[in-house]
Amino acid sequence: MATFVLIHGSWGGGWTWRWVTPLLRAAGHDVYAPTLTGLGARVHLANPRVGLDTHLADVANLLHHEDLTDVILVGWSYGGMVVAGVADRAAARVAHVVYLDSKVPRDGDSSALASEFAALEEQARLRGDGWRVPLAGDPDDLPSELPAEMRRWITERLSPDPLKSWTQPIRLTGAAASIPTTYVRCTVGYDPTDEQTRRQDARIRGEPGWRYRELTHSHLAVWTAPQAVADVLLEAV
Repeated sequence: MATFVLIHGSWGGGWTWRWVTPLLRAAGHDVYAPTLTGLGARVHLANPRVGLDTHLADVANLLHHEDLTDVILVGWSYGGMVVAGVADRAAARVAHVVYLDSKVPRDGDSSALASEFAALEEQARLRGDGWRVPLAGDPDDLPSELPAEMRRWITERLSPDPLKSWTQPIRLTGAAASIPTTYVRCTVGYDPTDEQTRRQDARIRGEPGWRYRELTHSHLAVWTAPQAVADVLLEAV
């Protein structure tokens, strides 16, 4: 039996994995899907001080207090920032890192590019009390392939992000360099010309021993194709 710890993306919560976790458990594995401070079921804890370091502490403390070892640590989207930092801080507890169509930071990187800070700060000023980043796009733009009831359910649970989670730089020591790692690329909607995507692709290609997998689904595969996501995660066991 393996232990999966699944980290959600921006504007989400542990609920993000609602359709993936039963599939991993049905395969005989233990699954934790924590909600990061200030989001989802913990949205009442949101405040201007919450940032990336808070979210690293959320997950590192989970590993410690639940005494989890040999963990398969999975980060989707912004969750890649979190798993990178947690693997660095708690390398002895992590057996495998999986980046699911996510951020793959180097030391000093932030979730947003420095060139994006001004726009994010302006969004926060206009629509987020100066410290929250409102949802990008319209929730009604969720994929039409999702049933209407599922789109409604998801939309009701999305919440603004703490601005600091986008702008705070990550500090990495290299302690996680020897942990087996898989990168999963969702190819539908993939834009190889995007600046941040190019940087991440260079990181993926440059890491010796990393496994690379592709899913012919969109970035929202955790909702549109949960079985495909579960199958690729099970490869890490």
